[in-house]
Amino acid sequence: MNSRQFIICFISLVLFVMNCRLLSQKHPQEGKDFTKHEIEWGGKKRQFYVHVPFSKDLLNAKIPLVVMLHGRFGSGLQVMEQTNLNAYADQEKFMIVYPDGYKRSWADGRGNTPADQENVDDVGFLEKLVERLIREYPVDGKKVFVAGHSNGGFMTQRLLVERSGIFVGGFSVAAHLSMAIVKKYVPSKPVSVGFMLGTGDPLVPYYGGYVRDGGEILSATDSFDVWKHWNGCSSKLVESHQDNIDDLTTVDFFQYSECKENTITKLIRINEGGHSWPGQDQRIPFVKMGNPTKEVDGAKEMISFFKEIGMK
Repeated sequence: MNSRQFIICFISLVLFVMNCRLLSQKHPQEGKDFTKHEIEWGGKKRQFYVHVPFSKDLLNAKIPLVVMLHGRFGSGLQVMEQTNLNAYADQEKFMIVYPDGYKRSWADGRGNTPADQENVDDVGFLEKLVERLIREYPVDGKKVFVAGHSNGGFMTQRLLVERSGIFVGGFSVAAHLSMAIVKKYVPSKPVSVGFMLGTGDPLVPYYGGYVRDGGEILSATDSFDVWKHWNGCSSKLVESHQDNIDDLTTVDFFQYSECKENTITKLIRINEGGHSWPGQDQRIPFVKMGNPTKEVDGAKEMISFFKEIGMK
């Protein structure tokens, strides 16, 4: 085993332990916070967890659907707890699904995750999952959104490029466009996209290059500009700055709103921010995650973006 393989194995073990610790402390309750389901795809049984907001006003209503994808070494239950998105689903009246990746990973196209290396068709799996949820639940098929963190954020980018007709938009946290996807695909239609990225992320380099677990990526700015081009946006860029909390980070917002088919292209840059979910102080022994930020809440910004592009 070479040094790089040892580091990856060590990080895998540490993150697995941390995920187990998180879930043992505040384990979501089946039947109350979610229902557990199974689907077969590509000869493999895949699990997913569904949260449906309860309200008498929704008994005969079609509601939006959010597909939330966990990061590498994570799980559906882990990202459910990490993001607190169930509370937002109850408040804003949308349904949310948290699927489990294959071997705690997604085939996001970079070629280095277990799912990629075993040629798992996660694009097909997630497309089938959305179709099933639309068929079995009161989901508005014209209001489907996708989001993810890290490996899940890269998978979100792949879905938006390869299946742009399914989603109104997507939101990637700590994930850019990968070179592998940009070289192979172009979206079939404009689709709204948001990024939330830290300039001090030690795992996913803000200025592009190679991700710690492998795969070449565009820089944050280049990812933003490619989507500007794909979405046919005008050159009118709206910018704002935020520094309300006394931590080591500040935030800049960049948005193109004049794009084809009323789409929006957005970048939230967390200056000096690291790899953790924004709003969470995630610290893992012996693993440098970079500075956490309290300036923004990742879930709140994500849902605000989805509302802006048609959730409401």
